[in-house]
Amino acid sequence: MARTAGSAWPSRQDRSVIPLPTMGQLVPDAVVEVVKRWRADGSPVQAGMAWPRERWVAMFPRHQEFLRHLPAALDRDATRSACLAAGTGPVSAEQGFIAVMAWGYGTDVGYGPWRTNRVISENSDAPQRLASVARSTGPNSALTAYRRMAPAGDCTLRWLGPAFATKYLYFCQPQGGDLSALIFDNLVAVWLRGSAGLDLKAASWSVRTYTTYLEHMHRWASVLRCAPDELEYCIFREIATERNSQ
Repeated sequence: MARTAGSAWPSRQDRSVIPLPTMGQLVPDAVVEVVKRWRADGSPVQAGMAWPRERWVAMFPRHQEFLRHLPAALDRDATRSACLAAGTGPVSAEQGFIAVMAWGYGTDVGYGPWRTNRVISENSDAPQRLASVARSTGPNSALTAYRRMAPAGDCTLRWLGPAFATKYLYFCQPQGGDLSALIFDNLVAVWLRGSAGLDLKAASWSVRTYTTYLEHMHRWASVLRCAPDELEYCIFREIATERNSQ
């Protein structure tokens, strides 16, 4: 989860010595604690996850060269690199989308490739729409891009829900903007509701809900002197630790 050049966020070394707010100040206590635990462990980035490459190659043989060049353990940096050219055309957008889905499904060996292929094959212009929305993901356009992928938008895709759509937006959008895209799935939503008192529903498309999520995460991250996607990872890390999962 490295920051891009020119980011306004402090360096990892600088952030490690900045005191966090005391209990009850500005940020829910549970959010403060997950960041404290992350920093106490050395502010690690999310480790790469193994993925069943050959199943993805079998489902998408036209992209086998691209898939074989991805690392055996997909991490956020590799997935973001796979999306760098997503806005340049349908083929690059489809490849970036497949990489995001492979990262998101991780070690799942059954549904991931099949569900991804369903999105692409049952929307005749899926690659064009993915390329178009990738081009619209400027530094401060997270909500515009989200709106375009929602059911009433011009880039909506049947069978693609907000959990994986926000993953695609997150990896396509340049980082460091005032309101950058963040991954928002049910795991994060459940934790926020139970631990931070922020009751949001991630499973349904809602620009208002996503706006509220981004505003809270960016505000909390600013107070805690971390990047918003680092805060998202801290929350995911907490859930993964609790569930002993990827």
